Amino acid sequence: MIRRARYEEDFQQIYQCDKRKIIVYGAGNELKRVYKKIPNIHFICDKRAGEIGAFGKIPVYEPSKLEYVNEAIYIIVCAYAVDQYEEICNEIKKYDINAIVFHSSNNIAFGDSFWETEQTYRVVENQKALKVNIVCADQSWIFGKFAKRMADILLKENVNVSISNDTREDVDINHHIPYVAYKPYSNDTLMITHVDSGKKLALLKKQLECAAMGICMSCETMNRLIACGIPREKICYINPAQDNVIKPHKYVIGITYKCRDSEDLRKRTSTIIDMLDGVNPAYFKFFIMGSGWEATVHSMLQKGFEVEYYPDFIYDTYNALMQTIDYFLYMGFDEGAMGYLDALAAGAGTIVTPQGYHLDTNCPIDYPCNTVRQFREAFLDLQRKKEERVNAVAEWTWESYAKKHLEIWNYLLSRTDLKELYRNQSFYMDGIFSMMIEDNRL
Repeated sequence: MIRRARYEEDFQQIYQCDKRKIIVYGAGNELKRVYKKIPNIHFICDKRAGEIGAFGKIPVYEPSKLEYVNEAIYIIVCAYAVDQYEEICNEIKKYDINAIVFHSSNNIAFGDSFWETEQTYRVVENQKALKVNIVCADQSWIFGKFAKRMADILLKENVNVSISNDTREDVDINHHIPYVAYKPYSNDTLMITHVDSGKKLALLKKQLECAAMGICMSCETMNRLIACGIPREKICYINPAQDNVIKPHKYVIGITYKCRDSEDLRKRTSTIIDMLDGVNPAYFKFFIMGSGWEATVHSMLQKGFEVEYYPDFIYDTYNALMQTIDYFLYMGFDEGAMGYLDALAAGAGTIVTPQGYHLDTNCPIDYPCNTVRQFREAFLDLQRKKEERVNAVAEWTWESYAKKHLEIWNYLLSRTDLKELYRNQSFYMDGIFSMMIEDNRL
């Protein structure tokens, strides 16, 4: 498992966090330039090992020596030119080793980059299935839910995923839920939440000296941490997910008067069918108490609306139901409805005609309506508000949450072409699009 380090991944900082053995590839002039900046070199590889023998007191071996390395290591490629570095990386990939590869002339730890800009993003070839270990010590409730939901989705994406209590060295990514239990390891990502003290902020700063990326749960937290000194290139955010099983609570609309359209048209009860034209039944439930509504109720049911109908007035039932309504509906012009007073006493909203004692309570009518169009607009306005709330988190799913992490991991490990990683641009702003990408030239 080979991963190429990027320009800004400071070798010195990463080594201090995770002190693996260091192997240098290349025993020429470039090694002489950076030699004093590389601590504790284990051995050196070079195709000219036979004629070189040793670099100072450090032995120089043929590259095939890498076949016998059976632990996680760092490889520093001491080659100045880009084509030499690429050739050596292709050579290293032949060996079954666990290594992070640094380019001496293109890593911030060793001086200025060879390139004019940051290292060009290059996709790793011949890659195996991604291995991810979700480190979650507390699997009992919320954190455990995050870990399990992510694992379920990642398995469907052909990711080799595990959940454990500790860091593993045989994986591509260790993702820590949450960051506080992180033990330094160079290619890790951290779930960041509840940074609510100076001590936790100091801990996070120290952790991100080594970890690859900190992933907040909100843009606000990300920006606040940046303002507190967290490096911008080490932090991003992914909004959390909801289970997508809770359905919206319907507005309960109360109507409490007799229907007398055959003898008195002032209450205009039959117009309710017209005012509900284009209104979504998924957002409204009606409680009607009063005689004469049978035909109207039948039509409402045919439109798909849920209706709880009581043809007879039952005082105790009335009192109980009035305390459950969200809005009281009255369409008549006969000075007012007594139910309007009870609705206000219950703290309910009102969709009523602005007349009679409706105007004397010194309480503004929520939706004062005179015409069918105005009543319809009142219902559509309530519907829009409910839809806005529902749609606000409709795409905050566990599938989206896990896939956004997968995009970040594939970027950090250079496993996926940027064109593929950028295909969702403008559909959301979090995830990879909240990162400081080093080279987004497509």
